[in-house]
Amino acid sequence: MHVLVTGATGFVGSHCAQAVIAAGHEVSVSVRAGSDQRWLTELPVRRVTLDLSSPVALEAALEGVEVVVHAAGVTRARHASEYERVNADGTGAMLRAAVAAGAARFVLVSSLAARGPDEEGVALSAYGQSKRDAERLAASFGDRLEVSVLAVGGVYGPRDTDLLPVFRMAQRGLLVLPPRRARLQPVYATDVAEAIAVAASRPVGFGPWPVAGAHVHSWSEFPGYMEGALGRPLRALHLPAVAFTALALGSEATDRLRRRAPTFDLRRARDVAAHTYTCDIGPTVEATGWRPRVGLAEGLARTAAWYRERGWLA
Repeated sequence: MHVLVTGATGFVGSHCAQAVIAAGHEVSVSVRAGSDQRWLTELPVRRVTLDLSSPVALEAALEGVEVVVHAAGVTRARHASEYERVNADGTGAMLRAAVAAGAARFVLVSSLAARGPDEEGVALSAYGQSKRDAERLAASFGDRLEVSVLAVGGVYGPRDTDLLPVFRMAQRGLLVLPPRRARLQPVYATDVAEAIAVAASRPVGFGPWPVAGAHVHSWSEFPGYMEGALGRPLRALHLPAVAFTALALGSEATDRLRRRAPTFDLRRARDVAAHTYTCDIGPTVEATGWRPRVGLAEGLARTAAWYRERGWLA
């Protein structure tokens, strides 16, 4: 089939494009003027310019497309309204364009943030609310498209820049981490991409299907895995959630002065140190046949090796 992958210049989207190609499909990817396309240079893809505000550009980008994998979106923004505009309104534009182009299937890459943390069960942040709204929009198109939603947990792996500072800190022998008992269920990037490729290839139902690692871990385990990945002993410093909140507020203030989206904001601080995002992937495994293949120890080791090969980590 001919599959359009949006957001393919990004961390998760580029892995998605690779997995969909590996599944045997013809792939087009959307790009924006000036976007960094380095992860696409060796992929056999057709690049199309996508402007969600232009019906003509949307029609051209979707010509001949049978399946849309919508992985585009923002995870950091200067203003809360940007999340809604890009993540929710952008999804609506893609859904309408897919219907107009005669596409048969639409796969929305969403987030566990749309469901909210375990202890709340409702989206708390502007980011989570925008992903929740995108899921609701996708559901409203179920009578015109075969729609599937994958709610992805915390993703890590090669090409990820969010976790890179943690590796660089650990390389110097120190890890600053959330409270020991806080839980996490990270998922390796290629595992996420394979789940999305399955949903692009055949009907799996709407979901939302949770996509996360096979095991739930605590932050007390994390230093040992990082020591194995980096091959050196580490000193772990576990800080209370309030300390992460203070760090985030300082980061937000600094980035506000620089007029850029915050690199570490209050949402991330709360999601890492105060909230828990875990899930039961059993329904996803049953519906799709997918299951995660890379555990945390192996995934961190692969990520560290990739960072070193690229010169991102000494």
